[in-house]
Amino acid sequence: MPGLAVPDAEELTKGMEMLETNIDRWEAQAIARGMQQGMLQGVQQGIQKGIQQGMQQGEALLLQRQLTRRFGELSAALLAKLSAATPAQLESWGDRVLDATSLDEVFGDTRH
Repeated sequence: MPGLAVPDAEELTKGMEMLETNIDRWEAQAIARGMQQGMLQGVQQGIQKGIQQGMQQGEALLLQRQLTRRFGELSAALLAKLSAATPAQLESWGDRVLDATSLDEVFGDTRH
């Protein structure tokens, strides 16, 4: 093209090196941002899981107290069952304890 200056090979090489350096830097920055976001997400998930576990343990302890007060000392097997229960099980048993006249009514076919 008339009037267009063509850069020499040295200028092109310098331009390519500068571009490669910038691309490497941008890539490193993107990786660092991704790692930070991943770590933040991991921390948030860990906190949420810890909160859920704490709530579940609290529900199990409350149900244990209610059962002990209502029906007397609980067997080791029943205590283990309470500590291994899912949130849905704890909720169901917690509802049943209000009207149950025996541990069998709370836990269904559980043997103590």
